[in-house]
Amino acid sequence: MKAVLIFATLFIFISMLLNAFRNRGKLDDKANRAVAGLAGSMRFFVYGLLFFVGVVCLAVAYQSWRAAP
Repeated sequence: MKAVLIFATLFIFISMLLNAFRNRGKLDDKANRAVAGLAGSMRFFVYGLLFFVGVVCLAVAYQSWRAAP
């Protein structure tokens, strides 16, 4: 789980750096489109990861609730 959180944090950090380069205009048109596509896919990965973590938390909470006497 720690590795997943580290990867998510790194993805967000890299996405922020790439977005900063796009906003400063330091990239040409092809690189700008590539960075935009990469940022979009990274965003979907992080959203999916957060959804998965939420489902796992709900499952653990449900199991804990059912096990309580």
